[in-house]
Amino acid sequence: MVCLREPPQLVLGLHFLGPNAGEVTQGFALGIKCGVSYAQVMRTVGIHPTCAEEVAKLRISKRSGLDPTVTGC
Repeated sequence: MVCLREPPQLVLGLHFLGPNAGEVTQGFALGIKCGVSYAQVMRTVGIHPTCAEEVAKLRISKRSGLDPTVTGC
């Protein structure tokens, strides 16, 4: 997810690689077109039953330097 750094941290776009990527990005496109913020995405449940659920679990930024490896469910 690509977001503005300053509040309300609007989502500018989404990069997604993996199974069903077309359906996943299409599912988030509506929110992005409507001006969704990072906080709003975090308060939602991921699109079921796909790997799109991972988008709603994004908690670190690339800039933070933290390890993004998923370690559990």
